[in-house]
Amino acid sequence: MKTNNNKVGVIGETAVTLELLKRGFDVININTAYRNYKNADLICMNPDTGKSEMIQVKTGTTHSIMVGLVSELDGTIPNIDTHVIGPWVFVYIPKEDYSKMAFYVVTKEEITKLITTSNNWYVNEWNRKLTCKTLVAVSIEWLEGENSKAKKTNKYDYPEFKNPLGHNSINRWDKIDNLLK
Repeated sequence: MKTNNNKVGVIGETAVTLELLKRGFDVININTAYRNYKNADLICMNPDTGKSEMIQVKTGTTHSIMVGLVSELDGTIPNIDTHVIGPWVFVYIPKEDYSKMAFYVVTKEEITKLITTSNNWYVNEWNRKLTCKTLVAVSIEWLEGENSKAKKTNKYDYPEFKNPLGHNSINRWDKIDNLLK
């Protein structure tokens, strides 16, 4: 199935909404009222407790999903604490088979640590000098709790990336359940 990035995003948001509805939560897609709200896509509410969380959904068809942030030349990400306001759900949709969608659920603290650690590794530990700001991405393997092995190429010397998550985040809907208890 060939589709554009906007449709892929809508597919991811819709799939996450359905998963949360199946768990008994009420869900509002913010993007229906405000086109591409910057820091969240969904408001998820527990009707029993009255608690709510703003959830960011990031969807991709490759093993590296863009997070919508830009790194400075020194590896810092300005205002990351104001950009990450709640849990994130990454939706991986293999290009060859949309029915094999996978969900990776991370808390606000986990995604902030993963983004800052991986970006520092990418910008500062590869033994190179950046000449322009870079877009920030997260690897599916990292969301699965894996490290990236060290390797050498003609251009770069990649050191090992030690993943701060330390666990697989696939289908960890319990993280959102726990926030809304």
